[in-house]
Amino acid sequence: MNPTVTSRLRPRERFILLAALAFVAMTVLAGPLRMYLSLAGLAPLIYLPNLLLLLAIGWQLLAESCEQGVTPMKLIAVVIPCFALMVGLQFTSAMQAAMGLYVLLPFWFGLACGPVLLDRWRAIGRVVPLLWLVVVTGVLANQALEYPWEGFGYNVGDLDVEGARQWYARGGVKRLAGFARASFDAAVQVQIAGILLVLQTRSRFLRLLVWALTFAAIIPTNSKGILLVAVVLTPIVLLRRVLPESPLRVLPTFFGSIGLSLPLSTLLFTFNSPLRDPALANATYSLYDRLNDMWPAAWDLLREQGQLLMGRGFGGIGTAQTYFEPELFNAGDNLFMYWFVVFGWLALPGFLLVLARSLRLRPHRDAAEMRIYCLLLAILVYGTMANIVENALSALVCGLVVRWLCAAPGTLHSLVAMPAADKTHVVTAHGGTLHVRYS
Repeated sequence: MNPTVTSRLRPRERFILLAALAFVAMTVLAGPLRMYLSLAGLAPLIYLPNLLLLLAIGWQLLAESCEQGVTPMKLIAVVIPCFALMVGLQFTSAMQAAMGLYVLLPFWFGLACGPVLLDRWRAIGRVVPLLWLVVVTGVLANQALEYPWEGFGYNVGDLDVEGARQWYARGGVKRLAGFARASFDAAVQVQIAGILLVLQTRSRFLRLLVWALTFAAIIPTNSKGILLVAVVLTPIVLLRRVLPESPLRVLPTFFGSIGLSLPLSTLLFTFNSPLRDPALANATYSLYDRLNDMWPAAWDLLREQGQLLMGRGFGGIGTAQTYFEPELFNAGDNLFMYWFVVFGWLALPGFLLVLARSLRLRPHRDAAEMRIYCLLLAILVYGTMANIVENALSALVCGLVVRWLCAAPGTLHSLVAMPAADKTHVVTAHGGTLHVRYS
Protein backbone atom coordinates (compact mmCIF):
# COMPACT_ATOMS: atom_id res chain seq x y z
CA MET A 1 0.00 0.00 0.00
CA ASN A 2 1.28 3.46 -0.89
CA PRO A 3 -0.17 5.94 1.62
CA THR A 4 -0.62 9.55 0.51
CA VAL A 5 0.41 12.17 3.01
CA THR A 6 -1.06 15.62 2.46
CA SER A 7 1.03 18.55 3.64
CA ARG A 8 -0.94 21.40 5.14
CA LEU A 9 0.19 24.95 5.52
CA ARG A 10 2.52 25.27 8.47
CA PRO A 11 1.94 28.23 10.84
CA ARG A 12 4.96 30.07 9.41
CA GLU A 13 3.76 29.65 5.81
CA ARG A 14 0.25 30.72 6.76
CA PHE A 15 1.60 33.82 8.49
CA ILE A 16 3.77 34.74 5.49
CA LEU A 17 0.85 34.40 3.07
CA LEU A 18 -1.45 36.41 5.34
CA ALA A 19 1.23 39.11 5.73
CA ALA A 20 1.61 39.30 1.95
CA LEU A 21 -2.17 39.49 1.48
CA ALA A 22 -2.57 42.24 4.10
CA PHE A 23 0.28 44.23 2.59
CA VAL A 24 -1.02 43.95 -0.99
CA ALA A 25 -4.55 44.88 0.12
CA MET A 26 -3.26 47.96 1.96
CA THR A 27 -1.18 48.91 -1.09
CA VAL A 28 -3.93 48.46 -3.66
CA LEU A 29 -6.49 50.36 -1.56
CA ALA A 30 -4.01 52.84 -0.09
CA GLY A 31 -5.97 55.96 -1.08
CA PRO A 32 -9.28 55.26 0.67
CA LEU A 33 -7.79 53.24 3.53
CA ARG A 34 -5.28 55.94 4.49
CA MET A 35 -7.96 58.63 4.42
CA TYR A 36 -10.67 56.79 6.36
CA LEU A 37 -8.31 55.25 8.93
CA SER A 38 -6.67 58.60 9.63
CA LEU A 39 -10.05 60.36 9.89
CA ALA A 40 -11.13 57.70 12.38
CA GLY A 41 -8.00 58.32 14.44
CA LEU A 42 -6.59 54.93 13.48
CA ALA A 43 -3.67 56.08 11.32
CA PRO A 44 -1.19 53.66 13.01
CA LEU A 45 -3.15 50.73 11.54
CA ILE A 46 -1.94 51.86 8.12
CA TYR A 47 1.50 50.54 9.00
CA LEU A 48 0.40 47.22 10.53
CA PRO A 49 0.99 45.25 7.28
CA ASN A 50 4.60 46.52 7.21
CA LEU A 51 5.08 45.25 10.75
CA LEU A 52 3.74 41.88 9.62
CA LEU A 53 6.30 41.86 6.80
CA LEU A 54 9.09 42.53 9.29
CA LEU A 55 7.92 39.71 11.57
CA ALA A 56 7.58 37.36 8.59
CA ILE A 57 11.14 38.13 7.47
CA GLY A 58 12.52 37.39 10.93
CA TRP A 59 10.51 34.17 11.29
CA GLN A 60 11.51 32.91 7.86
CA LEU A 61 15.22 33.64 8.32
CA LEU A 62 15.22 31.98 11.74
CA ALA A 63 13.33 28.93 10.45
CA GLU A 64 15.60 28.54 7.42
CA SER A 65 18.69 28.76 9.60
CA CYS A 66 17.34 26.11 12.00
CA GLU A 67 16.21 23.76 9.23
CA GLN A 68 19.04 24.16 6.73
CA GLY A 69 21.86 25.68 8.74
CA VAL A 70 23.61 29.01 8.25
CA THR A 71 25.01 29.01 4.71
CA PRO A 72 27.35 31.68 3.28
CA MET A 73 24.49 32.99 1.11
CA LYS A 74 22.16 33.40 4.12
CA LEU A 75 24.92 35.05 6.11
CA ILE A 76 25.53 37.52 3.28
CA ALA A 77 21.79 38.20 3.04
CA VAL A 78 21.73 39.21 6.72
CA VAL A 79 25.02 41.13 6.68
CA ILE A 80 24.13 43.28 3.64
CA PRO A 81 21.12 45.12 5.17
CA CYS A 82 22.93 45.46 8.51
CA PHE A 83 25.89 46.99 6.66
CA ALA A 84 23.61 49.40 4.76
CA LEU A 85 21.94 50.42 8.01
CA MET A 86 25.28 51.16 9.69
CA VAL A 87 26.45 53.19 6.69
CA GLY A 88 23.14 55.06 6.73
CA LEU A 89 23.66 55.93 10.40
CA GLN A 90 27.05 57.38 9.49
CA PHE A 91 25.81 59.73 6.76
CA THR A 92 22.21 60.42 7.85
CA SER A 93 20.19 60.57 11.06
CA ALA A 94 18.90 57.47 12.85
CA MET A 95 15.32 58.34 11.87
CA GLN A 96 16.27 58.79 8.23
CA ALA A 97 18.14 55.46 8.10
CA ALA A 98 15.17 53.75 9.80
CA MET A 99 12.83 55.30 7.23
CA GLY A 100 15.07 54.00 4.44
CA LEU A 101 14.87 50.49 5.91
CA TYR A 102 11.10 50.79 6.28
CA VAL A 103 10.69 51.82 2.63
CA LEU A 104 12.67 48.76 1.47
CA LEU A 105 10.85 46.21 3.67
CA PRO A 106 8.75 44.85 0.75
CA PHE A 107 11.94 44.09 -1.21
CA TRP A 108 13.52 42.24 1.72
CA PHE A 109 10.24 40.37 2.29
CA GLY A 110 10.20 39.13 -1.30
CA LEU A 111 13.87 38.19 -1.01
CA ALA A 112 13.55 36.34 2.30
CA CYS A 113 10.13 34.74 1.87
CA GLY A 114 10.40 33.98 -1.85
CA PRO A 115 10.53 30.17 -1.43
CA VAL A 116 7.24 30.14 0.52
CA LEU A 117 5.50 32.44 -1.96
CA LEU A 118 6.71 30.38 -4.92
CA ASP A 119 5.86 27.05 -3.34
CA ARG A 120 2.31 28.19 -2.52
CA TRP A 121 1.63 30.01 -5.75
CA ARG A 122 -1.68 28.22 -6.32
CA ALA A 123 -3.14 30.05 -3.29
CA ILE A 124 -1.76 33.36 -4.57
CA GLY A 125 -3.14 32.71 -8.05
CA ARG A 126 -6.68 32.61 -6.67
CA VAL A 127 -6.37 36.21 -5.49
CA VAL A 128 -4.94 37.55 -8.77
CA PRO A 129 -8.29 37.98 -10.66
CA LEU A 130 -9.74 40.00 -7.77
CA LEU A 131 -6.58 42.09 -7.52
CA TRP A 132 -6.67 42.83 -11.25
CA LEU A 133 -10.38 43.69 -11.18
CA VAL A 134 -9.96 46.13 -8.28
CA VAL A 135 -6.99 48.04 -9.71
CA VAL A 136 -8.34 48.21 -13.27
CA THR A 137 -11.81 49.28 -12.13
CA GLY A 138 -10.32 51.90 -9.80
CA VAL A 139 -8.37 53.62 -12.59
CA LEU A 140 -11.00 53.36 -15.32
CA ALA A 141 -13.77 54.68 -13.03
CA ASN A 142 -11.45 57.53 -11.98
CA GLN A 143 -11.82 58.94 -15.49
CA ALA A 144 -15.43 59.80 -14.71
CA LEU A 145 -15.26 60.18 -10.92
CA GLU A 146 -13.09 62.31 -8.66
CA TYR A 147 -12.40 60.34 -5.51
CA PRO A 148 -12.56 62.11 -2.13
CA TRP A 149 -9.09 60.92 -1.09
CA GLU A 150 -7.30 62.63 -4.00
CA GLY A 151 -4.81 65.10 -2.54
CA PHE A 152 -5.49 63.94 1.03
CA GLY A 153 -2.72 64.13 3.64
CA TYR A 154 -2.38 63.37 7.34
CA ASN A 155 0.10 63.67 10.21
CA VAL A 156 2.19 60.99 11.90
CA GLY A 157 3.87 62.60 14.86
CA ASP A 158 5.72 65.64 13.51
CA LEU A 159 5.68 64.39 9.91
CA ASP A 160 3.21 65.48 7.23
CA VAL A 161 2.40 62.37 5.20
CA GLU A 162 0.97 62.36 1.68
CA GLY A 163 -2.04 60.05 1.75
CA ALA A 164 -2.95 60.13 -1.94
CA ARG A 165 -1.20 62.28 -4.51
CA GLN A 166 -3.08 64.55 -6.87
CA TRP A 167 -0.80 65.75 -9.62
CA TYR A 168 -0.61 66.53 -13.30
CA ALA A 169 1.64 65.71 -16.21
CA ARG A 170 3.20 68.33 -18.48
CA GLY A 171 0.40 70.04 -20.37
CA GLY A 172 -1.99 69.88 -17.41
CA VAL A 173 -3.16 66.29 -17.95
CA LYS A 174 -4.31 64.75 -14.69
CA ARG A 175 -2.56 61.53 -13.67
CA LEU A 176 -5.17 59.09 -12.41
CA ALA A 177 -4.39 56.84 -9.44
CA GLY A 178 -7.67 55.02 -8.87
CA PHE A 179 -7.63 53.48 -5.39
CA ALA A 180 -3.82 53.65 -5.17
CA ARG A 181 -1.71 56.25 -3.43
CA ALA A 182 -0.26 57.72 -6.65
CA SER A 183 -0.63 57.26 -10.39
CA PHE A 184 2.68 55.41 -10.75
CA ASP A 185 1.59 53.00 -7.98
CA ALA A 186 -1.63 52.33 -9.86
CA ALA A 187 0.25 51.76 -13.12
CA VAL A 188 2.56 49.19 -11.50
CA GLN A 189 -0.37 47.42 -9.84
CA VAL A 190 -2.34 47.24 -13.09
CA GLN A 191 0.68 45.94 -15.00
CA ILE A 192 1.75 43.25 -12.51
CA ALA A 193 -1.82 42.04 -11.95
CA GLY A 194 -2.34 42.01 -15.73
CA ILE A 195 0.79 39.93 -16.31
CA LEU A 196 -0.14 37.38 -13.67
CA LEU A 197 -3.76 37.10 -14.79
CA VAL A 198 -3.09 36.82 -18.52
CA LEU A 199 -0.47 34.13 -17.93
CA GLN A 200 -2.90 31.97 -15.96
CA THR A 201 -5.78 32.47 -18.42
CA ARG A 202 -6.17 29.63 -20.92
CA SER A 203 -8.72 31.13 -23.31
CA ARG A 204 -7.07 33.15 -26.10
CA PHE A 205 -10.06 35.50 -26.27
CA LEU A 206 -10.01 36.16 -22.52
CA ARG A 207 -6.24 36.69 -22.60
CA LEU A 208 -6.68 39.31 -25.30
CA LEU A 209 -9.54 40.98 -23.39
CA VAL A 210 -7.60 41.06 -20.11
CA TRP A 211 -4.53 42.51 -21.79
CA ALA A 212 -6.57 45.11 -23.69
CA LEU A 213 -8.23 46.31 -20.47
CA THR A 214 -4.83 46.31 -18.76
CA PHE A 215 -3.49 48.55 -21.52
CA ALA A 216 -6.55 50.79 -21.26
CA ALA A 217 -6.04 51.21 -17.50
CA ILE A 218 -2.33 52.03 -17.82
CA ILE A 219 -2.86 54.93 -20.24
CA PRO A 220 -4.77 57.25 -17.80
CA THR A 221 -1.97 56.90 -15.23
CA ASN A 222 0.30 58.63 -17.75
CA SER A 223 3.20 56.32 -16.82
CA LYS A 224 5.42 56.10 -19.89
CA GLY A 225 7.71 53.53 -18.27
CA ILE A 226 4.89 51.09 -17.54
CA LEU A 227 3.43 51.71 -21.00
CA LEU A 228 6.79 50.65 -22.45
CA VAL A 229 6.65 47.50 -20.30
CA ALA A 230 3.23 46.68 -21.71
CA VAL A 231 4.45 47.17 -25.28
CA VAL A 232 7.49 44.93 -24.76
CA LEU A 233 5.48 42.18 -23.06
CA THR A 234 2.48 42.17 -25.44
CA PRO A 235 3.79 39.62 -27.95
CA ILE A 236 5.29 37.49 -25.16
CA VAL A 237 2.19 37.15 -22.96
CA LEU A 238 -0.24 36.78 -25.86
CA LEU A 239 1.71 34.44 -28.12
CA ARG A 240 3.56 32.55 -25.36
CA ARG A 241 5.21 29.49 -26.88
CA VAL A 242 4.82 30.63 -30.50
CA LEU A 243 7.89 32.86 -30.23
CA PRO A 244 11.30 31.12 -30.35
CA GLU A 245 12.89 30.80 -26.92
CA SER A 246 16.51 31.69 -27.78
CA PRO A 247 15.97 35.41 -28.49
CA LEU A 248 13.56 35.68 -25.55
CA ARG A 249 16.17 34.47 -23.08
CA VAL A 250 18.53 37.39 -23.76
CA LEU A 251 15.87 40.12 -23.45
CA PRO A 252 16.19 40.60 -19.65
CA THR A 253 19.98 40.88 -19.91
CA PHE A 254 19.60 43.25 -22.86
CA PHE A 255 17.20 45.64 -21.10
CA GLY A 256 19.08 45.28 -17.82
CA SER A 257 22.32 46.26 -19.55
CA ILE A 258 20.62 49.36 -20.97
CA GLY A 259 19.30 50.25 -17.52
CA LEU A 260 22.78 49.90 -16.03
CA SER A 261 24.53 51.77 -18.85
CA LEU A 262 22.29 54.85 -18.84
CA PRO A 263 23.29 56.29 -15.43
CA LEU A 264 26.90 55.16 -15.93
CA SER A 265 27.02 57.06 -19.22
CA THR A 266 26.37 60.35 -17.43
CA LEU A 267 29.77 60.01 -15.78
CA LEU A 268 31.35 60.37 -19.23
CA PHE A 269 28.97 62.39 -21.40
CA THR A 270 26.61 65.36 -21.35
CA PHE A 271 23.36 64.86 -23.22
CA ASN A 272 21.24 67.41 -25.03
CA SER A 273 18.01 66.59 -26.80
CA PRO A 274 18.36 66.95 -30.60
CA LEU A 275 14.57 67.01 -31.02
CA ARG A 276 12.99 70.30 -32.05
CA ASP A 277 9.44 69.05 -32.53
CA PRO A 278 7.51 70.04 -29.35
CA ALA A 279 5.53 66.79 -29.20
CA LEU A 280 8.62 64.59 -29.56
CA ALA A 281 10.60 66.77 -27.16
CA ASN A 282 7.82 66.47 -24.57
CA ALA A 283 7.70 62.68 -24.99
CA THR A 284 11.43 62.38 -24.32
CA TYR A 285 11.62 65.10 -21.67
CA SER A 286 11.73 62.62 -18.77
CA LEU A 287 14.67 60.73 -20.26
CA TYR A 288 16.75 63.85 -20.91
CA ASP A 289 15.85 65.26 -17.50
CA ARG A 290 17.34 62.14 -15.92
CA LEU A 291 20.41 62.14 -18.18
CA ASN A 292 21.21 65.82 -17.63
CA ASP A 293 19.98 66.45 -14.12
CA MET A 294 18.80 63.63 -11.86
CA TRP A 295 21.47 60.97 -12.46
CA PRO A 296 24.45 63.38 -12.46
CA ALA A 297 23.03 64.87 -9.23
CA ALA A 298 22.75 61.34 -7.78
CA TRP A 299 26.43 60.72 -8.50
CA ASP A 300 27.24 64.06 -6.84
CA LEU A 301 25.15 63.00 -3.84
CA LEU A 302 27.12 59.77 -3.55
CA ARG A 303 30.50 61.49 -3.97
CA GLU A 304 29.92 64.55 -1.78
CA GLN A 305 27.50 63.28 0.88
CA GLY A 306 28.52 59.63 1.07
CA GLN A 307 31.38 57.29 0.27
CA LEU A 308 32.02 56.10 -3.28
CA LEU A 309 32.82 52.52 -2.35
CA MET A 310 30.25 51.96 0.43
CA GLY A 311 27.47 54.37 -0.59
CA ARG A 312 25.19 56.38 1.71
CA GLY A 313 23.31 53.41 3.18
CA PHE A 314 19.61 53.15 3.95
CA GLY A 315 17.79 56.46 3.74
CA GLY A 316 20.56 58.02 1.68
CA ILE A 317 18.36 58.51 -1.38
CA GLY A 318 14.69 58.67 -2.22
CA THR A 319 11.63 58.89 0.01
CA ALA A 320 13.47 59.17 3.34
CA GLN A 321 15.17 62.33 2.08
CA THR A 322 11.84 64.09 1.50
CA TYR A 323 11.24 64.05 5.26
CA PHE A 324 14.73 64.58 6.67
CA GLU A 325 16.95 66.25 4.05
CA PRO A 326 14.67 67.69 1.34
CA GLU A 327 17.42 70.03 0.14
CA LEU A 328 19.39 66.98 -1.06
CA PHE A 329 16.43 64.98 -2.37
CA ASN A 330 17.03 62.76 -5.36
CA ALA A 331 14.61 60.04 -6.50
CA GLY A 332 17.27 58.13 -8.42
CA ASP A 333 14.65 57.05 -10.96
CA ASN A 334 16.71 54.11 -12.13
CA LEU A 335 16.93 50.73 -10.45
CA PHE A 336 20.73 50.58 -10.60
CA MET A 337 21.32 54.26 -9.78
CA TYR A 338 19.27 53.91 -6.62
CA TRP A 339 21.30 50.93 -5.37
CA PHE A 340 24.56 52.64 -6.37
CA VAL A 341 23.80 55.43 -3.91
CA VAL A 342 22.72 52.98 -1.18
CA PHE A 343 25.64 50.52 -1.53
CA GLY A 344 28.21 52.46 -3.53
CA TRP A 345 30.36 50.78 -6.16
CA LEU A 346 30.29 47.60 -4.08
CA ALA A 347 26.90 47.01 -5.69
CA LEU A 348 28.31 46.62 -9.21
CA PRO A 349 29.31 42.91 -8.90
CA GLY A 350 25.80 42.19 -7.61
CA PHE A 351 24.24 43.88 -10.63
CA LEU A 352 26.42 41.88 -13.01
CA LEU A 353 25.60 38.64 -11.18
CA VAL A 354 21.84 39.22 -11.46
CA LEU A 355 22.10 40.06 -15.18
CA ALA A 356 24.21 36.95 -15.81
CA ARG A 357 21.83 34.76 -13.79
CA SER A 358 18.88 36.04 -15.85
CA LEU A 359 20.23 33.93 -18.72
CA ARG A 360 19.33 30.84 -16.65
CA LEU A 361 15.65 31.48 -17.25
CA ARG A 362 13.96 29.31 -19.85
CA PRO A 363 10.46 30.75 -20.29
CA HIS A 364 9.24 27.84 -22.42
CA ARG A 365 10.20 25.22 -19.82
CA ASP A 366 6.93 25.64 -17.91
CA ALA A 367 4.23 28.18 -17.07
CA ALA A 368 5.75 29.12 -13.72
CA GLU A 369 9.15 29.93 -15.18
CA MET A 370 7.42 32.02 -17.83
CA ARG A 371 5.83 33.95 -14.97
CA ILE A 372 9.20 34.63 -13.34
CA TYR A 373 10.61 35.61 -16.73
CA CYS A 374 7.84 38.13 -17.47
CA LEU A 375 8.04 39.68 -14.02
CA LEU A 376 11.83 40.04 -14.34
CA LEU A 377 11.49 41.61 -17.78
CA ALA A 378 8.89 44.06 -16.46
CA ILE A 379 11.21 45.02 -13.58
CA LEU A 380 14.21 45.64 -15.83
CA VAL A 381 12.30 47.58 -18.50
CA TYR A 382 10.58 49.83 -15.95
CA GLY A 383 13.77 50.01 -13.90
CA THR A 384 15.49 52.00 -16.63
CA MET A 385 13.37 55.04 -15.68
CA ALA A 386 12.26 54.34 -12.09
CA ASN A 387 13.96 53.10 -8.95
CA ILE A 388 11.00 50.61 -8.51
CA VAL A 389 12.17 49.36 -5.09
CA GLU A 390 10.35 52.26 -3.41
CA ASN A 391 7.14 51.14 -5.08
CA ALA A 392 5.55 48.64 -2.71
CA LEU A 393 4.29 46.00 -5.15
CA SER A 394 7.18 46.14 -7.61
CA ALA A 395 9.64 45.99 -4.69
CA LEU A 396 8.08 42.78 -3.42
CA VAL A 397 8.14 41.27 -6.90
CA CYS A 398 11.73 42.43 -7.42
CA GLY A 399 12.85 40.71 -4.21
CA LEU A 400 11.01 37.54 -5.17
CA VAL A 401 12.63 37.39 -8.60
CA VAL A 402 16.11 38.21 -7.30
CA ARG A 403 15.75 35.37 -4.77
CA TRP A 404 14.98 32.98 -7.62
CA LEU A 405 17.88 34.22 -9.73
CA CYS A 406 20.46 34.08 -6.94
CA ALA A 407 19.49 30.67 -5.59
CA ALA A 408 21.77 27.73 -6.27
CA PRO A 409 20.91 26.09 -9.62
CA GLY A 410 18.03 23.67 -9.21
CA THR A 411 17.06 24.61 -5.65
CA LEU A 412 14.19 26.91 -6.54
CA HIS A 413 13.19 25.52 -9.92
CA SER A 414 11.59 22.61 -8.12
CA LEU A 415 9.39 25.11 -6.32
CA VAL A 416 8.21 27.03 -9.38
CA ALA A 417 8.04 24.13 -11.82
CA MET A 418 4.39 23.42 -10.97
CA PRO A 419 1.77 24.35 -8.39
CA ALA A 420 2.44 22.77 -5.02
CA ALA A 421 -0.73 20.68 -5.21
CA ASP A 422 0.54 19.01 -8.36
CA LYS A 423 3.94 18.00 -6.97
CA THR A 424 4.49 14.44 -5.89
CA HIS A 425 7.73 13.46 -4.20
CA VAL A 426 8.58 9.78 -4.09
CA VAL A 427 10.56 8.72 -1.05
CA THR A 428 11.86 5.22 -0.35
CA ALA A 429 11.46 4.19 3.30
CA HIS A 430 11.80 0.81 5.01
CA GLY A 431 11.98 -1.00 1.72
CA GLY A 432 8.73 0.46 0.41
CA THR A 433 7.71 3.55 -1.55
CA LEU A 434 5.99 6.47 0.12
CA HIS A 435 4.23 8.96 -2.14
CA VAL A 436 4.03 12.36 -0.50
CA ARG A 437 1.71 14.82 -2.21
CA TYR A 438 1.84 18.49 -1.30
CA SER A 439 -1.34 20.54 -1.48
